[in-house]
Amino acid sequence: MIVGNTLCKRTVFAYCIFFFTAILIWRHHEKSIQLEEDKDTLRPRRFSIPISRILSSPTTFLNTNEREIGSRIDPNRLDYWLRNNSRTLGINLTSILKPKKPQKYLVYVCHENCGGWGDRLRGIMSIFMISLMLDRNFRIEITHPCDLTNIFRPNLYNWTQSIKGLIAVDPKTHRRSFNLTRKMLITTANARREVLTNVSQILHHNRSINSIWSEDVLYWATNKDYFHQLSNNLFYRKQFKSYGIMTKYNIKLEILFPLFYEILFRPVDQIQQHIDYYKSKRKTKQMICAQIRTGKNPTIPDDKLLPGRRNISETMFSFIDSNLWTKDSQIFLTTDNEQVYHEAQQRYGSRLLYVSGEITHIDRSLNTDQKVCREQDKLITDFHLLGELCDISIISNSGFGFWGNLRRFKPFEQLYVFCAGRIYKIESMWHLYKMREQNQNGELC
Repeated sequence: MIVGNTLCKRTVFAYCIFFFTAILIWRHHEKSIQLEEDKDTLRPRRFSIPISRILSSPTTFLNTNEREIGSRIDPNRLDYWLRNNSRTLGINLTSILKPKKPQKYLVYVCHENCGGWGDRLRGIMSIFMISLMLDRNFRIEITHPCDLTNIFRPNLYNWTQSIKGLIAVDPKTHRRSFNLTRKMLITTANARREVLTNVSQILHHNRSINSIWSEDVLYWATNKDYFHQLSNNLFYRKQFKSYGIMTKYNIKLEILFPLFYEILFRPVDQIQQHIDYYKSKRKTKQMICAQIRTGKNPTIPDDKLLPGRRNISETMFSFIDSNLWTKDSQIFLTTDNEQVYHEAQQRYGSRLLYVSGEITHIDRSLNTDQKVCREQDKLITDFHLLGELCDISIISNSGFGFWGNLRRFKPFEQLYVFCAGRIYKIESMWHLYKMREQNQNGELC
């Protein structure tokens, strides 16, 4: 009996030593990673390769015919994010653009309701980042309510190329069959909670994600922001460093979004002409931009109800009139409510800049006679002008306004956000988080 108790105590003691040692090793590992990241943060960063050289590089996904678009790519915007912005300085664009593992793909899909343009961008950027982490080739398939290629072309990264080897054709019977293994992941807002939790944990902790999702082609429908999970996965930190994303503090959607957007998208020629036309109508030194999303209204009757925005237009217009700047300032307006447009027209007259066209919501307007598809020109023109025209931005607490504003070279300079009847001055992401925290995580906004 005494021998048995002694063995039991020794076993318990050995287990305690083992767990204590494991904790010490893990903490040392975390500390070494932190020290390495601190060194990377302080290390002088090299300027990235000039855009002109990257456009002619064989590592880009653009084929020879497509490289002629280089003349239409705005090198100033890419140069700013790669060479002049401290938080994206030193990112290795060549590594991002080079082909990944053969016959391994990650495809963002939207074939039914996926949310508005802001929601879709959140999902697209998350999947693009995961594709870089897993060394998979990235593609986009959006067909709802119409094909994305009607409004966008690839800029530097070709997300439209077909998936090589997906279909095999029998030479005798001519029957077609899938040649690559496939899997569909759905983590949209209406997905089961256990699915959302499981996917989040895999991205956050797992060291071998490709062995869990081992299929050749992963199709993924989502509007989630997974950057927090990716930044905390220690096992893929080295992979991110190969792209010049040196620390976990740089793996944030708000930091990488404007650069990734320029890498992925350029409007088709017709929309780009609209953007250039409205930019040319700027006549004063100062442009004040107001993005007013009211929610359900007679213009978009099937939109969701947003009770916290009942007085949003009057609050924003009064704020512009009482506090903002010079009488000669022009006001650019984008809104989901035609009545708001008429109010602004009466109030500001010739000082108002407004993109003509019918107001629609990409996911909530009825696509009668392809109306939503036709009016996507206005949607994308509005979105681009928010990032390319504004000196002062006053926006709703919405993805469309927030992502559009992030494309400004200095997105937190003169940025104001409407929430729960008030206008907040936002000088950093911390201010935005605090504003939402004070208003039930943004539910009152």
